[in-house]
Amino acid sequence: MEPVDPERVDADVSVMNSVAILVSSCDSFFDVWRPFAFFFRKFWPDCSLPVYLITNHLKIRSSFVRTISVGEDRGWASNMKCALGQIDAPHVLYLQEDYFLTAPVDTRQLNADLAYALANDVDAFCFRARSDLEPGFEPLNSRFGIVPPDSDGRTRCQLTLWKRDSLLSVLHEGDTAWEMESCGSERTREMQVLSYISRENTPISYLMSAVVRGLWTREAIEMCAQEKVGIVPRFRGSYSQLPLLRRWRRAQTRRALSGALLRQKISSVELE
Repeated sequence: MEPVDPERVDADVSVMNSVAILVSSCDSFFDVWRPFAFFFRKFWPDCSLPVYLITNHLKIRSSFVRTISVGEDRGWASNMKCALGQIDAPHVLYLQEDYFLTAPVDTRQLNADLAYALANDVDAFCFRARSDLEPGFEPLNSRFGIVPPDSDGRTRCQLTLWKRDSLLSVLHEGDTAWEMESCGSERTREMQVLSYISRENTPISYLMSAVVRGLWTREAIEMCAQEKVGIVPRFRGSYSQLPLLRRWRRAQTRRALSGALLRQKISSVELE
């Protein structure tokens, strides 16, 4: 692949016709959906791409998010394969429900970078750089470049543009997202994978994890409080650095989740 200035790539309607946003989730995280939708609309109000949320059985009410119901939870990779089978777009922009946007999306830059990836038949394009630039990384311009074939970070469950068929080819039934990250790089050695050079110049900024080990992070709680976004229902505990307290809160959360899911099944989850 020859170095190309992405600003010279025509970001036309082909991007809108070729890319869908796929939000990985399951019913156990339904309390995270409303804050996710709030920050998405706040910082990306002009999004013209279709947005799909993976669910198991729960229904939602939203003017811009559509659900893809995959039925009983069979693991992250199996759910993802089922969802991808229900999307016609040849490319998906992968997100997770606890990736809360934190700044206005640079739509012009995003469209240009998406168009570049489409025009050059890129298999995967990660929009979140690793903390350190690794040896062998080949910059294509001032913002992004080619991830070396021997990198252990070729496949990461961060915000990433994927060719739908390429993603399907590396998903193994039953894999968790963590197993995908640890094993997926080996599965993509022959693929064209791009990544941003740093985390400061990406068109989409987001809180990487609003939920860690099943518990709300302090950053997510503060974001919701500042914007007066209600976390409803509030059954999930908050993350603690203390192992014993963290285990107790996770156990409490699991018990409360069962009741919350039963109650929620009688009505749709309101996202707006």
